[in-house]
Formats: sequence, structure tokens, C-alpha cells
Amino acid sequence: MVEKNIYISYLRVIATIFVVLIHASTGFLNHFDSYSFNWNYANWINAATRCAVPLFVALSGALLLSKEENTLIFYKKRFPKILYPFAFWTLIYLIYYFYRYTNFTALPISQVLNIARDKVLHGANAHLWYVYMIVGLYFTIPFLKKIILLASMREIEIFLVLWFLSMFVNYKIFYDYVPKIDLTFFSGYVGYLVLGYYLSKKTISLPRSIPYIAYFLVILFTGYITWYLSAKIHKLDPIYYNYNFFNTALATAFLFLALKITCADKHTMPKWVTLIDQYSFSIYLIHILPLNYIHPWISKYMDTVYVIPVATVLSIAASMIIAYIIRLIPGGKYISG
Repeated sequence: MVEKNIYISYLRVIATIFVVLIHASTGFLNHFDSYSFNWNYANWINAATRCAVPLFVALSGALLLSKEENTLIFYKKRFPKILYPFAFWTLIYLIYYFYRYTNFTALPISQVLNIARDKVLHGANAHLWYVYMIVGLYFTIPFLKKIILLASMREIEIFLVLWFLSMFVNYKIFYDYVPKIDLTFFSGYVGYLVLGYYLSKKTISLPRSIPYIAYFLVILFTGYITWYLSAKIHKLDPIYYNYNFFNTALATAFLFLALKITCADKHTMPKWVTLIDQYSFSIYLIHILPLNYIHPWISKYMDTVYVIPVATVLSIAASMIIAYIIRLIPGGKYISG
């Protein structure tokens, strides 16, 4: 692997682990108790890991916005890598849904078709929303890169400031404090693409500890404000878990920068990091299936403090094994992820 890209691999691995941690812990948040260890433990895990998807998007920006490619060539190269695995795992999750959550043999064919159509259009499982989002961004990238490659670093910084401001304009909780300026062009996940490109190109000289400290402070803010707001309404208030919220954007930027600085003098990676890096998309697509069985099983024998990390590790390992087996089948590498 090229030395300068080692931090990219570490960030991809961190984002992958974070996604599974989110899904292994979120269930504990459904039963609010401000003094419960389980709820608070899950809250702090989520406070630390909600930058997972934004990290994936930022990595796409870092890797793709600097490449000069014809628009149609870009689409032909990128979309099959996403859509073939997506189609395969959509089918798998459809089968899984009907098997686990319905009395399939009792359903009329019209209802089966309606359910299947809705899930194909909107996600056969909740976590597949990411694929729909990333497909939309991939349509955008060839046009966005034409802007970015002609822009100066200062102009990109202005774009990022406007993107950051859009996070306040677009949410009702700030309605009484900000003017309703239309910043739609700068809003949403596109900002993470630009952020990733900017951080990958910009030389920022800081002591290694500074971005880690900043990331930790954002975690403290997110965890505390979520606990405080949830305590007021006696149920989870997830507003500060939002992927397009200012605290999540800051956590993404600080962690990206921290790994870039940390890995500047690294030349190799541990084998386990390389493996997760190679299987990251497969793990994202697959992990819900083993997690749904591993989590309740180990919960019978372990306390919550162990359940979440152990379920995460086992689900990642199981996902890689499943993907590896599929890749042994002729053509399997195109559908495993």
C-alpha cells in the first residue's frame, strides 16, 4: 500500500468498527433510564461512534474528488462495485425479512409484492439506507469535482464554512436564533465529500494530541447533551446523533485529522487492519445478519459491558468469513461487497 494512504485504511477500519458498535448498542437506548448503566454505556458509545458514516463519505471525497475522469467512465467504474453487492444483499435481506418477521405462507401474493417493492425502493434493511445515499453522492461527484479542482483552498474553506452554517439553518431547534437563508446547495452529505478532500490535501501542522483531545471533547458534549435532553422527555432524544449535525461534523474532522497526523510516519499495518480494510463494504452489508443472532445469544451469558464489544468483534469476524466464502464461488467477488 502506498504510504500516504495508510491513514485512509485506518479511518476506513475505524468507521467500519464504529458502524457495528452503533448497531450493537442502539437497542439499549430504547429503554431510557438516566441512572441505568446500560443506557448510559450505550449513549457514550454512540456519542463516540456517530461519525462512522460521515467518515466513509469523507474518505470517498478524499479518494475520488481529486481524480480527473470522464463522467460516464466514472459511473461505469464505480456503480457496478456498489450496485451488484447491493442487489444481492437486498435479495438476501428480503428473504430474511419474510422468514423471520412474517408468516410468509399466510400472506397473499399482493401483500408480498407490495412489501418487496417498498423494501427494494427504500431499503430491505434499515442500514442499507447508506447505499441509497452514496449512490446519490456518486451521481454528484463528477460535477462536484469540476468545481473543487478549479477552486482555491481558501474558496474550499468558504464552502466548508457555509456547509457548517447550513447545519444550524436547517434544524428547527435553531429556528429562533438564525435567519432562514437557503443554504441547500452547501448542505447535507456533500459537505463531507468536500471535507474529506480538503483534509487530505491541506497540510495542517499540529501536535498529535490536539485533534484527539478535540475529538474527546466533542464526545463529552454529545454524550452529555443527549443525556440531558433525553432526561427532560424521559426517552431518547437523538438530535445530536444526527449525521448532518455540527458536533458530528466536528468529530469527523478531528478524527480524520488525528489519524492523518498519527499515520504520517507509518509504513505498515497489522494484518487484522488490512483484512477489515479489504472487507469493509462486505462487513457493512452483512453484519446485521450475524449480529441479530450473536447479540441475543451472548447476552444470556455476559453483562452489557462485554456484550457490545464482543458482539461487535464476533459480527465483524462472521461477516468476513461469510464474504470470504462467497468470494470462493465463481463471480462471488462481484456480489460479496
